Amino acid sequence: MIRIASSFLLLSAALAAAQEPLTLKGHTGWVGGVAFFPDAKLLVTGSADRTAKIWDLETSKVTKTLKGHDDYVSAVAVSSDGKLIATASYDKTGRIWGIDQDEAKYILKGHRGAVLAIAFSHDGKLLATGGIDGEIRLWDPAYGKEIFTIKGHKSWVNGLAFAPDGETLASASSDNTLRIWDLPGRRQKASINLNAAELRCLSFSPNGKRLAIGTRYGLVKVWDMVENRELATLKGHAGDVWSVAFSPDGKTLASGDGDWNRPGDICLWDTESWKERANLRHTGEVLSLAFAPKSPILAAGSWDKTVKVWDFREQTTKGGASDKSR
Repeated sequence: MIRIASSFLLLSAALAAAQEPLTLKGHTGWVGGVAFFPDAKLLVTGSADRTAKIWDLETSKVTKTLKGHDDYVSAVAVSSDGKLIATASYDKTGRIWGIDQDEAKYILKGHRGAVLAIAFSHDGKLLATGGIDGEIRLWDPAYGKEIFTIKGHKSWVNGLAFAPDGETLASASSDNTLRIWDLPGRRQKASINLNAAELRCLSFSPNGKRLAIGTRYGLVKVWDMVENRELATLKGHAGDVWSVAFSPDGKTLASGDGDWNRPGDICLWDTESWKERANLRHTGEVLSLAFAPKSPILAAGSWDKTVKVWDFREQTTKGGASDKSR
């Protein structure tokens, strides 16, 4: 009999098909952050128009606009239970919002400049923010209280990512270093110079064994967390790599690039061979990427004020890939 292939083969075929994406329009400024809710039915986006918006992906409509920031919203995150949204802003604050609230539950103050990165731990018990001041602050999202501050970077902290263990945090900076932090010990485990220009973004693989880092001049570096070595350098971008994201099964890495005056590309890499498997075109510079937590759905926010969403589930259910094993 014919049986459906693995999610890897299905996703490969779906990516190759590169169907027309859903385009979300509503922001009046560039979109610097995108994050899915756990069920993938809702998406939150953050924009230079000083707002974050929650979108219903079935209707393509905005269900709520979060207002309160006094400057660009640079990054967004959603807790693993879907109950909290976090936003980072050039107004020097982070904010925590309840899903059913119109105003922020907590305003996170302490950074001495724009807050560029924000991330929840996988269990939702920690929230990290990083900014132009080179500092990383850890917060208790349940109460909006700062727990401690991490110092060490010599320039902007552009990206933050928690490992699945919840005890390890990685940070990417314009000081050209990748730093790994032991949170229980409140200490730096490693400072890694990747021999690249400014580090723009980063993402852990779902098993925490690999870390992808996007750089200023179009490179993506992949770091092996187990063997503590560089695993691959991916060359395929013509502009700055502003965002990277692993698929839920860890078998695809997405990286997005662009310059303000040209459309961006999203490269999709096979994480076994590190070969480029597909290329998706955006209508603007790609500033932010996110895969849905459990589904082959990819969102990309752009300089052109739009968000594009590629949903590959339809292709996978049409038998786009199958094998003939019995």
